[in-house]
Amino acid sequence: MTSPVYTRTPVIAAGASDLVSPRVLNDLRLMSTLTLLLSFILAGVALIYANDADQAFKYPAPFVGVGIGFALWIEGQAGLRNLVRVDVFMLMVLFLLTFFEFILPQDSITDRVSLPAAQTAVQATLLGFTGIVVGRHIFPANRPLPRRIDFQVSPKGTTILLIACGLLGYLYMLLAVSFDISEMIYQMTRPRFSQPWTRGRFGSLSTLLNEFGLLKYLIPPLAAAILAQWRKYKLWQVAIALALLSLVFFEGFAGGTRNIFLIHLITFSASFALMLPRLTFSKLAMIFAPILVVAYFAIYYLPEIRTVGLENFNIEESRTDTLFVDMNLINIAHLTEVFPETHPHLGFEVPYVAAVRPIPRALWPSKPEGLSLSIEEAVGARGLTLSATFVGELWMAGGYMAVLMAALSFGALSAYWNRRAVGARSNLDMIIFAVALFPAGLGMRSFMSLAPTLLPLLAIILYTKVVR
Repeated sequence: MTSPVYTRTPVIAAGASDLVSPRVLNDLRLMSTLTLLLSFILAGVALIYANDADQAFKYPAPFVGVGIGFALWIEGQAGLRNLVRVDVFMLMVLFLLTFFEFILPQDSITDRVSLPAAQTAVQATLLGFTGIVVGRHIFPANRPLPRRIDFQVSPKGTTILLIACGLLGYLYMLLAVSFDISEMIYQMTRPRFSQPWTRGRFGSLSTLLNEFGLLKYLIPPLAAAILAQWRKYKLWQVAIALALLSLVFFEGFAGGTRNIFLIHLITFSASFALMLPRLTFSKLAMIFAPILVVAYFAIYYLPEIRTVGLENFNIEESRTDTLFVDMNLINIAHLTEVFPETHPHLGFEVPYVAAVRPIPRALWPSKPEGLSLSIEEAVGARGLTLSATFVGELWMAGGYMAVLMAALSFGALSAYWNRRAVGARSNLDMIIFAVALFPAGLGMRSFMSLAPTLLPLLAIILYTKVVR
């Protein structure tokens, strides 16, 4: 295979004022870590004064939120590019999934969760935060961070990869509607699980095509790379990027799954910001201001869209007085009452089942269907799917120790991957870095869902190895 044509733009010669030394980066990271640990300690102290489950969730939330805010401000002293990191993203996602909704007014949950269970859930979650911020020091910064850089751009390679992801990613949908694009878009607006391409419980050879659907998650960062440096691309290449990006966003929004839609927004905005030669506050505001508005709308309304479908959605009928995310802290609290009080910890069953999930059932018919005791079964929920973040799932595996070990691993892996962004010199290098935000974000929501999300990342790494 011939190598893609690169638009060679010289890397900006960085003087002393244009580089942030590794020592400064590590010092700032240490300061932010100490700030975060202090906020977690204060949150733990606030937890002691809680008299019911409402207060147990509400009192610690502001301390964690303010701590993350101060940590971002500290690390931002090295430049805004220093904030576009995997560990920072993990902390923000975990906060959104746990404490964020309890900063806002919520209906009372005292009749649903006991105080001891709520306190244990908060302690386990704070331990998860602690593990991430400590674990990221296992791989300290080892090279200076450029404040500004111009990447070597591969218009041909980026466009080919984008088109391939679009064709393969939507192939299973197109086959289900006989390649009628208008019908495919209409089916996207229908209620969840009513589409003709909905995956069955047990896989077959035909459902192997569904696995290619994961390639859709590469489209937002690829499209962002094209749009951020649109002058280096032809008009038809930009048009294709806009069309595929619009389709992915529409599908994510119409599907009503908030974590998927928000991940699309994040990977797009992160890739766009990183591909800018010089990232300034004004540019960052222009990127993230509309993204935040769309994200808030998505968090607020997508649960209703997921239930009734976009075609039946009425914004007036869907208004509520509270902002509901996932109430993951409640689910974690219920799990702490089950494990190990009424059911022993699942141990290595959790990482084992998580690791084999990407293997198609058509190739392994006897593959485990899931955990011997699912979250839903453990908490007595029927007819719905619950999430409990990686904290709840690892609590099922082994309590506090399992949560801590997983969090330390997440922190260490994020720090190791951040080194890739510092060393990136081409747009494909930076796209690979941005794609990792997809498994990082979903890994915070569900450790059990982490392994399949690594497949798109492995695919793009393999692509770059082949074409270079």
